[in-house]
Amino acid sequence: MTDTFKTDSRRALSEGDRYLALLAIVLLGYALMGKGFAYLGLPPLYVGEIALLIGTVIFLRTGALVASLTTLPSLMLVILMVWVTVRTIPYVGEYGFESLRDSTIVMYGGFALIVIGLLLEDARRIDTVLRYYNIFLASFPAVFVGLYLSRFWVDDIPRLYGPVPIVDITTSAAGTHLGGTMVFILISNRKVRFLWLLVWFATLALASSINRGAMLSVILPVAFAMIMLGRFRLMLTTVLAAVFVFAVLLVIEGSFTQYNNPEYSDPQTVTRRQVSAHQIVENARSIVGTSGKQTEGTKQWRLNWWEIIINDTIYGPNFWTGRGFGINLADADGFAGGDPRNPPTRSPHNAHMTLLARAGVPGLVLWSIVLISWFGMQLNAILTARTRGHERWAGLFLFVMCYAATIIINATFDVTLEGPMQGVWFWCLFGFGVGSVMIYRAQHFNGFRRQVCDEL
Repeated sequence: MTDTFKTDSRRALSEGDRYLALLAIVLLGYALMGKGFAYLGLPPLYVGEIALLIGTVIFLRTGALVASLTTLPSLMLVILMVWVTVRTIPYVGEYGFESLRDSTIVMYGGFALIVIGLLLEDARRIDTVLRYYNIFLASFPAVFVGLYLSRFWVDDIPRLYGPVPIVDITTSAAGTHLGGTMVFILISNRKVRFLWLLVWFATLALASSINRGAMLSVILPVAFAMIMLGRFRLMLTTVLAAVFVFAVLLVIEGSFTQYNNPEYSDPQTVTRRQVSAHQIVENARSIVGTSGKQTEGTKQWRLNWWEIIINDTIYGPNFWTGRGFGINLADADGFAGGDPRNPPTRSPHNAHMTLLARAGVPGLVLWSIVLISWFGMQLNAILTARTRGHERWAGLFLFVMCYAATIIINATFDVTLEGPMQGVWFWCLFGFGVGSVMIYRAQHFNGFRRQVCDEL
């Protein structure tokens, strides 16, 4: 691909550039500190809400409001946000801030529009975003440290603000960034140090032994990226190496146990789950069939709750409206409980079911169209860029697509989009994907030849 231009470091930073730096810090905080960072702020305005409000002002001043709505994914997102608002406002009087909190599963989509506007205002910000991500890539080992502390030393981590420790990283969040970082390395063909890879695989082993959703969120997007990039030899080598390592571990294994966070199990009971090769195999078996009593128990708990939601909406009285945003679904459906040290369970551990329960079938249909149109847009951009020989652009779209897919996979098994730790990440990726495709089309279909993606 022809050389791409680099951002002029001497140009004055605009307010959009400064906000982009702020947003990068927020995303880094979510990734490295998890819930602990999310509770930073003055209730009910936490760091995510503050960033959203500031970003909304910046977005309106970019003058890109109309342009941001000229794609199907962004237009459908706005329609979905309107529907969620309609299903939230009637319940604010009864449930107060809880209604607004529950609606963030979609309303954080405002970050997507903000990112689209920032990119359309200045295409060079694509390179800026990639430079910021390189900083996160270098700091990724901190994710392993945070995850380890959150799993085994949670009682010793101070609680400076909010009901959670200052570092509280979930395994699903770790899985998201495991997938994202590895795809980034694959598409950029960069070499990483052996120690970095060792930490990456250690994080994968820890997350996979605790959370089957996290396991899938890494394996599927990374495998898809390898296939799209034609890295069949690397894929075969990785599979063979993994089989060999697991075979050895299964023979000589010594494992230790940890109390599983109620977020990943029936909130009414706190169960033990081993961090071991055997547990990873057990989790994998539970995805495709039956397995041990412990993993089957958490699986059945989800299925029972989802069945109640389906019967109440698709086959029940709340087909068109759902039950709105504000009601505690766990209390209403008889699944309340959990560790008193953590916030109470409110979500059925599946973002799609959450939207069905709260926004009815229309909400689920709109959500499905948003996802299908966005992923379709990214896939079409990948194929178009590859056909035209623009490999860096194709790599960029593949990276964004796979990263977002890791979050959606996690959102199918856990409380993911309902919180800012991954919700803000997802909607920023959503906006980054839409904005990047719009810029690519403008450059290569309308005669605008200045190119970006120099940081890949």
